[in-house]
Order: sequence, then C-alpha cells, then structure tokens
Amino acid sequence: MPGTAPGAPPYGQPPYGQPGPPQYGQPGVPSQYGQPGPPPYGQPGAPAPYGQPGGPPPYGQPGVPGPYAGYPQYGVPYQPVKRPLEVAPPGTPYHRLARTPGHRWWRPLVGTLALAGFAIAATLIVVTVWGIAHAAITGEFAEPEGPNSFFGNSTEDLAVSLLMLAILTPFVLLTVRLIQRRPALSVFSVVLKIRWRWMLLCCLPGFLYLVANVALGAAFEALFPNVDTGPDVAEEGTFVGWAKFVVPALVILLLVPFQSAAEEFVFRGWLVQAVGAYGPDNTDGKPFVRTIKRLFRSPWPALVVSSVAFVFGHGYTGWAMADVFLFAMTVGWLTIRTGGLESGIALHTVNNVIAFMLPAAVGDLDSWADQGGAPWPVFVLDIPAIALYAVTVLWLAKRQKIARVS
Repeated sequence: MPGTAPGAPPYGQPPYGQPGPPQYGQPGVPSQYGQPGPPPYGQPGAPAPYGQPGGPPPYGQPGVPGPYAGYPQYGVPYQPVKRPLEVAPPGTPYHRLARTPGHRWWRPLVGTLALAGFAIAATLIVVTVWGIAHAAITGEFAEPEGPNSFFGNSTEDLAVSLLMLAILTPFVLLTVRLIQRRPALSVFSVVLKIRWRWMLLCCLPGFLYLVANVALGAAFEALFPNVDTGPDVAEEGTFVGWAKFVVPALVILLLVPFQSAAEEFVFRGWLVQAVGAYGPDNTDGKPFVRTIKRLFRSPWPALVVSSVAFVFGHGYTGWAMADVFLFAMTVGWLTIRTGGLESGIALHTVNNVIAFMLPAAVGDLDSWADQGGAPWPVFVLDIPAIALYAVTVLWLAKRQKIARVS
C-alpha cells in the first residue's frame, strides 16, 4: 500500500508492541461522547436483558404496566371507578344546592317526573299490601267508599293515608342521589345532615304558634261574637274516653311526624331546589337582563312555585287556600333563612298532630279528611300567629349560629 512500510499495521492501529485501546463493553471504556459508559451486562449495576434475572418482568405478569398510560396493570383485577357525587360550592344558599357542577337543565324535570311516578307507585303498593293484610286478618276484602275511605274504619283509613305520604321521603332521597348525582341529604340542609337538636328546638316556637292562634281566636270571638270563625272542635263533643282514644292517638303520634316530614321534603325540599337550580350563575348583562337574572337567582320564584303546588296538593277552597299559601310561603322562607327543613318540619308536625288529635279526642276522627273552605277571620288571625313563629325561629337561629349556606 502506498505510504506505508511493508508489514506495518493498518492505519489507525497502534504500532506493533503497543497495547491497543480497550474495546467498548470492557470495564473502563468511555462512551462515544466522553461520558463513562455503562458497565457490561452481568456486572454489578448493569441492566439485565428482558427475561433475565434483574430485568423487568415480561408483559402479562402482575405488576407490569399496560402499553397505554392510565390503563390498569396486566394481571390486576379490574375495579370500576365510581363517579364522585357533586356538591355545590361553599357559600351556596339552600335553594341553590342542586346547582352543582354536574347540573343539567333536564335533571330537575326528569327528577320531578320520576318522583311523581314513584308517588303513584307507592300509593298503589301501600293500598294493595294493606288491603291484603286487612283481608288476611278480617277474612274479607274491603270495598273503598271514597278517595279517603278504604276500609270503613276511620283510624285505619287515617293510618293508610298517612303512610302513603310518609313513604315519599325515601323516594325524594333516591331521586336526589340518582338523578341529580348529589348527596341525598343535601335536600335536608346546607350541612348535608339532619340537625336533630335544632329541629327539636323549633318545636317550642311551634307550640307558641298554636297558643297564639287559639288566644287570638278567642279574643276575636269575644269582640265580634256574631262573626263566623269556623267550627270549634272542642265545643262540639266530649272526650270519648281513653279506651277509644289511645289507638288513634298512637297512630297519630307515630305517623304524623313522617307524613309532615315527607311533605316538607317534597315541597320545600325537592321543588324549591329544583326551581332554584335554574337560577343563572352569571348575572351580568344589560340592566333589564341583569334584573331578570337576579330575580331567578333569588329564592322567590322557587318559593312561589312550591307554595302554589302545596296549595293544590290539598283540597281547600276560599280563604283556607290563602291560609295554606301563607303557611307554605312562611315555612319556605324560613327554610332558606335557616339553611334546612328543620323549622318547617317542626311547625308542620306540631300543627298536624293537634289538628288530628282534637277530632280523635271527641270521637269525630271521620272528619280528618274534610278540607273545605274557611271564613276570612281564620286567615287574618293566622297572620300574626305565624309571624310570631317566624320571628322566634330567626331569633333562635341567630343565637344557635345555625348555618345558612353550604
């Protein structure tokens, strides 16, 4: 070869007798870029090839990640991921607790239709099961004589009617949980639980309301003896005796609290929050648009809608309808101001227990379903009495530091 002496080593090789550079893969061999190279396979600290001891286990073995990020590891049993429940942001008032990040316009509508279907199904189930039990005990099937007379016994008819309403509570909780995807007890209060102590405390203003109502009625009759103030049950009969009173009294004490609570869950709970969920989060815009948005964001549309529904859910007429509407608006407003249903359930329960107990005490329990009209003094005299209840509850709520928002 030109330029080389015969027998000389090839170009780039060290001259004969000189040690050549170590080969790559031998200890101490630098890498291509001047960095220390990895020790050869089999040496301490060297990575082992796949399938050899010290290397990563092959795919398909437990602990090996799958080829796609986020997928469960091969060999690990699949566990479905539960979607977390939605909650309203902190500072949300009671009527907007259904306005969660997962709120959609169709959820309150579908929930209301589902709740109506549940109510119809529950009514049929309670009447059917009770009818079968009645036939098994008495030996004959009862023939209903009217919408509130199923078995020809006033106490039994009252028990069935109260139970048909009381059973609505779990259906409300189920609708809130499954359709609106939020905690079930968010329909009860802003703290997502039942405040038992606060509810029992609200019973004291409830008794004060009844005392004021009776006192105002007695004073009005003394001043205007010729003005009709409605029937006075206490003056229309005498006590029937404990033997005939104890069973109806037990039915009333056991079932009326659940019946009253169920009506509050439906009207001041579900309906108020369903309508309140449509209030917009953003109130920006032109003055007129801003006013409309603020109106629907306020609790008043929800209170009016739920109170009208509550009135037509009963069979009252005339001034009695106005009195029921006054009751519904007051307890609904207290629900918003106290952040829960406790005050409404307390007043509703105390009022209904007395309303059922008085006819039962004088042997006139057949009249429990009479929901006709009432003279105007009933409505007028109820205004200061229920106002006294509202003021007392708000005073107690302030002293007890009852939470108003989430």
